[in-house]
Amino acid sequence: MVTKDNRTKIDILYPEAWNLRYADTPRALVLGKQILASSESINYSRGIARGKLVSAAANFLLSNDENLLEYLTSALAFFESESDREGKLRALNFIANVYDNYGEYENALKHGLKGLELIDPEEDREAEADLLGTIGLIYNRLSDYNHAIDAFTRSLSIREELKNFRAAASSLNLLARTYTLNGDFRNGLAYYRRSLAMREEHNDRGGLPWTYLGMASLYEKMKDDKSASDNYTRSKEINASGDPRCTLHCLMGLGNIAVRNGRAEEAVRGLQQALDIAVSLKAKPLRYEIHLALASAYEKMNDPVKSLEHYKLFHALREEVLNAETTNKLKHQQIGFAIENSKKEAEIFRLKNVELKEAYDKIEEKNRSITDSINYAQRIQHAILPHENDVKKLLPDSFILFKPKDIVSGDFYWAGRKNNRVIIAAADCTGHGVPGAFMSMIGCSLLNQIVKEEGITHPPEILRRLHTGIREALKQHGKSDVFGAETRDGMDVALCSIAEEQSGTILEYAGAMRPLYLFRGGVLQEVKATKLPVGGADYEQERTFTGHTFTLSRGDTFYTFSDGYADQFNADDKKLMTGRFKELLASIQHESMEKQAADLDAFIERWKGGFEQTDDILVIGVRISTVT
Repeated sequence: MVTKDNRTKIDILYPEAWNLRYADTPRALVLGKQILASSESINYSRGIARGKLVSAAANFLLSNDENLLEYLTSALAFFESESDREGKLRALNFIANVYDNYGEYENALKHGLKGLELIDPEEDREAEADLLGTIGLIYNRLSDYNHAIDAFTRSLSIREELKNFRAAASSLNLLARTYTLNGDFRNGLAYYRRSLAMREEHNDRGGLPWTYLGMASLYEKMKDDKSASDNYTRSKEINASGDPRCTLHCLMGLGNIAVRNGRAEEAVRGLQQALDIAVSLKAKPLRYEIHLALASAYEKMNDPVKSLEHYKLFHALREEVLNAETTNKLKHQQIGFAIENSKKEAEIFRLKNVELKEAYDKIEEKNRSITDSINYAQRIQHAILPHENDVKKLLPDSFILFKPKDIVSGDFYWAGRKNNRVIIAAADCTGHGVPGAFMSMIGCSLLNQIVKEEGITHPPEILRRLHTGIREALKQHGKSDVFGAETRDGMDVALCSIAEEQSGTILEYAGAMRPLYLFRGGVLQEVKATKLPVGGADYEQERTFTGHTFTLSRGDTFYTFSDGYADQFNADDKKLMTGRFKELLASIQHESMEKQAADLDAFIERWKGGFEQTDDILVIGVRISTVT
């Protein structure tokens, strides 16, 4: 007999089961099945719908493809008939997730957007966060990273507001993944670390493998196979729940790394396990990725028949999932939703877009003009700087590693010959980009005047005259300029004079904030600079720079440089620092100067790891052979 008490017990059990879907998914599944069985025994329609919803949600999260769409669509039909908005939102979100997992992105987006249309922003905060997370995933599939980041950020904000930290950690993971896909590894790693910290703080053992998995994928994209492999292995080891999707991704990642590193047979074993899991999960997008990896592995094993077989399967599945018609439908669906959403304020929307279009066109025009101007400034700057071939004629055994941060540079080098002496300078101006480039042009012009026209070749005197010239050029007299501020710009310089004399090669050096590194017999001698810049905010009329003189032998090398190389950050937010720079220079002393330049360039690119360059980079190296 159906009693009110029977229904009440079922209704009380439902929120408990639903709230456990992420925190204890196996328990949620047990309770979902209990709700369904109890409701069916008394023909309680609401309980049946709720039991199916919880069971399907838990099965999806456990990667069990058991009656998922059947249960979810049945539950949705009941919730629609009863105008149960909360039930509809929950069912629509998981239907979207299931279709997304199957690679049916059109159906996934349709159900996700339908749910978002039903949201009451005051009452449906949790459902809104879930739907935004699902929609963000689908935007990721479309490589629409800006919309994905917006959706995930909104979802994260709601989840943090609700203090749902396990769900918030998932949002952090999704943001990290999106930034990684878009090539922004610095933000990607920062969000993964936030997710890891949150999951450890709240003992989210089921979520930790996914964070390690994401970090592994990021390191793989950075071509750091060692860190990637360590994180894939860590994820696989702590995947206590045995979530097959997580295991699948770990096996794929480890397999791809094995292929790249010449361990094809090991790769095939792991990738075949991954393929079996993907088939059981009906995960077509992952299946075609695995077939592509297997094709590469068999190619490395000189088995063209199996390689071709897997490549054909890759191509067929990929076309099935991501054909042009589906992509176009998805794009049209996004547009249709945006139009539908704007109907309430159509005229305001139109006017705003007219204004935005006009503003955008103006900005684009200005950007083109500015970029064209900066590109032209780069041509001018390159024309002013000595050509590297000309420097080679003066110092045959030398190199210049010059890597501007922006189109134009605040670092510059200068070289010239006067009175049987070769003068070479490495300078680091205030700022980089356009402001730094202006200073570099002033510096080059003054050095031409001081050395080539006035015939000054003594490094301390050159720096003294350069200091005076910059102060005069920038009117640095301790008074405000017409804009109400004193110009405080200057530059750090390392300047050398080299001459062949009967006693040997004579090197004279003077520095303004920039030292000289001299290797004699492979041993480093650091020569300190005067701790004052050329020009700048200190207003004394004269400035004295200390000179140093050395008699060098064939094979001795010296280096001058800006601070950009040592100041570069890596993926872990660690600065290279001068100590590591010195060790690197010491390790390449046996190499030719051309090879040294290549090694320094390759090392700094690996150190950057795809992250933005911090500053302009300039390194000049000279080995004593002959001076012409």
